[in-house]
Amino acid sequence: MASILPPDLIKRGWQTLHDNVEGLVPGNGSLTPRFILVGEAPGETEVTTHKPFTGRAGVELDKSLSTLGVTREEVFITSAYRSRPFRIVTKTAKRTGQTYQKKDNRPPTQHELISQAFLIDYELAHLPTDLILTIGNVGLKRLLGPKYRVGDVHGQFFSGPIRCYDYQQQKFVPTKRHYRVMPTFHPAAVFYNRKIESDLTRDLAKFKQQLQSEGQ
Repeated sequence: MASILPPDLIKRGWQTLHDNVEGLVPGNGSLTPRFILVGEAPGETEVTTHKPFTGRAGVELDKSLSTLGVTREEVFITSAYRSRPFRIVTKTAKRTGQTYQKKDNRPPTQHELISQAFLIDYELAHLPTDLILTIGNVGLKRLLGPKYRVGDVHGQFFSGPIRCYDYQQQKFVPTKRHYRVMPTFHPAAVFYNRKIESDLTRDLAKFKQQLQSEGQ
């Protein structure tokens, strides 16, 4: 299990941090993976362990990987944004009624995604596989564009270039290399919407067929 990012890019990633963003979690896994999994952003647990998907969502992800017949050691797990974006919220303790403040996870902004675009662009360009599984909307939109929604396109394969960010042109441009991308739901989303559980199961079955057809 390793990161493919060179030290200078990791250092540059740390320089992107600002208020309401913390930590930096490089992608991690096999450097000759069966496929690449792209999520949204790390949470509180991930910025402590410095490994993707080690919190509650990681438990659900491991179940999905088991369904696919693979282990973490066989895939490369990364995310569209590498730091934890959060907002400060005020909560009320049920037992005491006292209010307190805590950090809640939030989706990364477009500005934040651009600020760290070079990290995922480097990983995808230097890993040998072209097969990608995106989970949730953020990873999907980062690679294919803002018009895509996981609820509309989950379980479909898209073949062709993906988006990478050109800092000179200050815009996303298509990669020269072609990839195969299948979007599906974030495994942890089942906690909040049980209706998508059957869709996720079917998506994973389809992706597993793709792996098997390639003799992987």
